Amino acid sequence: MSRARSLSRFGWVMITGVAVLGAACGEPVVESDAKPWVAGSLKVLNDNGAWSWFMDERVIVHEGKLIVGSVRAVGGREDEPIYGSAGNVEVAVWDLETDEVDTVVLFEKLQQDDHSNPSFLPREDGGLLAIYTKHRVDQDVYLQYSMPGDPLQWTPPTVFESPRATTGSHQATYSNTFRLPSGRIVNFYRGFEQDPNYMYSDDDGVTWTYGGRLVHGRNGYSPYVKYCQDSKGAIHFVATEDHPRQYDNSLYHGIVDGDRILGSDGTMIAMLSTNTAPSADITQLTRIFQGDPDNVAWMTDIELDEEERPVVAFSVQKDGRYSGSHQGGHDIRYQHARWDGKAWQWHVIAYAGERLYAGEDDYTGLATLDPRDTRVVYISTNADPVAGDPLISATDGKQHHELFRGVTGDDGETWEWEPITRDSRDDNLRPLVPRWDDDRTALVWMRGTYLYNSGEWTSAVVGMILE
Repeated sequence: MSRARSLSRFGWVMITGVAVLGAACGEPVVESDAKPWVAGSLKVLNDNGAWSWFMDERVIVHEGKLIVGSVRAVGGREDEPIYGSAGNVEVAVWDLETDEVDTVVLFEKLQQDDHSNPSFLPREDGGLLAIYTKHRVDQDVYLQYSMPGDPLQWTPPTVFESPRATTGSHQATYSNTFRLPSGRIVNFYRGFEQDPNYMYSDDDGVTWTYGGRLVHGRNGYSPYVKYCQDSKGAIHFVATEDHPRQYDNSLYHGIVDGDRILGSDGTMIAMLSTNTAPSADITQLTRIFQGDPDNVAWMTDIELDEEERPVVAFSVQKDGRYSGSHQGGHDIRYQHARWDGKAWQWHVIAYAGERLYAGEDDYTGLATLDPRDTRVVYISTNADPVAGDPLISATDGKQHHELFRGVTGDDGETWEWEPITRDSRDDNLRPLVPRWDDDRTALVWMRGTYLYNSGEWTSAVVGMILE
């Protein structure tokens, strides 16, 4: 079924959508012959896996192979005991030429938590570097290296211990790796005082040195940060003050350019820290979006447009002001922000639906930008992107998260949406598009049931090539 409608208040246009099936009384009607639909050939890359979205690159295309990391949970392979592989850090390798898929375990039973997922970076010898941590357990950052030409063969893990003090919270979480023009590899991670910190290597990832503390948040849970890099090596980042569960977040943008922290307009804010003192406070950065009790922001992605200006996808919780503790999250919207060279412009682009589970009112299915064209966004939602009506699957009469592709031709003011999945029996969550020098687009996501970040999930890691 399809729907063509507009909502002029937000400037939306729906070109192909999913209509909610229902009888006059509002109860879902299940078509007995209905089948789940996907806009392409679906490939299962791992039968059980999940990831958080604050480490990158979680998926890369390297030497003709798509490589994705994930963390296994209870409910894995049928031939294993129920807790036999829970917490495995795993890598799936999809050979795009032969269409074959293989998986390998990096670390057995590290921690059943999707925050333990690795980030990947190509090394100069043709192999890969994988960096990962446990979730707020200790100061250990795990490092592994694949054999050149074979991402299924990895060295045993080595450990870099991040700094800590006698007081405070200093456990490591997340990894975001970049190579600078000098050849230095930099990894941004949560560390000292739960703030974003960085470590670096000048020998292609073999040995590491602590660098410093990037920015400071609210003395709360942690600033949340996502990063991307321009062609000259500067690293753009978008940050919150804290966890949205703790604070009505705004969003801020900064740039790490050599040894300086810059604002969006290139104005110098501070020198990059070389010790555990923070370079700057979050609020010194350029503000993208002002949060309040009716508009609690959380970023989902950052990329650069064709002029290398930053573009941010983010979610905004709208119903938290009058809700009790953990009672909000039933009205979340996706938004799109872009730096036009002088100021940040942002627009509401779609309904994100409801929270994924109780207790985390700001957890959505996520939105991701196409890194080659930031006018294109992929979203996961259990509501019609335009109207906000619940998406009820014709296959089982239940509400599920589906994927949509959105395109804007006017810098984010209006969007056209088309489905990538429809009438699913499972949720489709956390889509991402890896960088790929190809005319085609690779899309990877979690498909199944996801309960919470350290609990059971039975989501498969799946992928698809869009022509």
